[in-house]
Formats: sequence, structure tokens, C-alpha cells
Amino acid sequence: MDTILDRHGYDTEGGSIHLFAGIEEFKVSPDARVTILPAPSESWFDARFRMGAYGDTDRRIVREMTKLIVGERAFVSTELEGAIVAVAFGVIRDGMLVVESVETDGHFRQQGLGRKTVGGLIGWARQAGAEAACLQVVVDNSPARALYASLGFNRELYRYHYRRKMIAA
Repeated sequence: MDTILDRHGYDTEGGSIHLFAGIEEFKVSPDARVTILPAPSESWFDARFRMGAYGDTDRRIVREMTKLIVGERAFVSTELEGAIVAVAFGVIRDGMLVVESVETDGHFRQQGLGRKTVGGLIGWARQAGAEAACLQVVVDNSPARALYASLGFNRELYRYHYRRKMIAA
């Protein structure tokens, strides 16, 4: 199908990889700077919105979507210098932790804070009885892929991408 779509002027975009690991495969250790809550606090939302490009509509949608999450869930943040500098959340369904929305403040990257944040989430899931974890990552996000590999996400389940018709200029 890719060959046919290429011939008809559809380019690929948004490639993603779905990664998986058994919960016991993870290499994580607790960190006192990591906070784990069953619901997002205002400071968690503030940090997430500060780190991303969220307009008013996006902020409202994220808040509403968060309320609709079904399952055992945790909202994780890591603090440094009195401010939240990394966030993530996860949901456990049928023994599987699904890791979502991992973000680290651009001023604090390459300091292991994303690792501590996701590690806190994995530790929580292990205690909650999860047997495995999965997440999606953008194909060309090398720093995130290195982080996830270092934690133990070493099995690729599948890849996918979108197609968009290119318009001649």
C-alpha cells in the first residue's frame, strides 16, 4: 500500500513506535523528588501547560479528558528548585500500565528527570500489580527513545504513520 500511496502523492508524517516491556524488566529506583497522585493537581496541570504549547481550548480539553480516564491512574511530577520540571501520567487496565504525556521542561533536559518521572510511574504500577507497560513515542524523538530504552522498553510491538496528500505548489 505504501508504494501506491507514494505514487499518488501521499507523503508520510507522524511516525510512531509502540514499545512494551514486562514490569520486572524495568530498571528504576525511587526518588524523593517524585510525587505520585491519583488525580492531577493544579500545579501538575500548570507545569504541563507551561511545558507545551497549549491554548485555552487545548487546556480545557486536557482537563476534561483527564476527568474521563477510567482505571487505576497516577499523575506523576518531579520537582527541582521548587518547581515541577517533569510530568507524566499512567493508567493500569487489565494488568497493563499505559504511559502517557511524558514531558520535561526544556531548561532541565538531559538531567535524568524524565527518567525519574517515568521511573516513579513504573514503581507505582509495580506496587499496584501491573504486569507490563507500554507507550508510544515519535519515531524521530531520539532523546525520548533513548530514555525509554534505558528504562527497559526494549520490545517494539509495531510502528505506524499517517499519510497526507501533498498539494503541488
